[in-house]
Amino acid sequence: MALGDNIKRLREEHSLTQQQLADKLYVSRQTVCRWENGSRCPDLIMAKRLAMELDTSLDELISDEDLKEFTKNDLPFHSDIVKRRKELEEKQKRILEFIQLVGGIFLLVSVFCRIQLEIRVPGWCIILALCAEAAAFSVRYFISRKLDRLY
Repeated sequence: MALGDNIKRLREEHSLTQQQLADKLYVSRQTVCRWENGSRCPDLIMAKRLAMELDTSLDELISDEDLKEFTKNDLPFHSDIVKRRKELEEKQKRILEFIQLVGGIFLLVSVFCRIQLEIRVPGWCIILALCAEAAAFSVRYFISRKLDRLY
């Protein structure tokens, strides 16, 4: 177990016996021994106190790998799938903004025509707005399908 190995290694680096470490943490020597052999684990508060006594971070205390060797690309949330998902979600967001914009423009044109010009909305305007909205909804649908496959 990495935690037990780390406790033992850090304790020895600080030239402490199990009893000396136990005294600092107000626990028994057997408790420290159980932590080191992996039969028990300290709770979160005790792990924090342990890290402070051993002059290390909690991450380094519980980690089974050297954190300094990690790069962001090693982490699972920086994979290509996650990047692709973010790109698709951003496209979907822009398409929804486009749908709102076209709907708003159509509403303004129709209100302007009815109130200011006292005419009906031209047929070409209705057809143009419907085509733009249908195209945007279609693209959004296909992006949603791609996103579903990525999850």
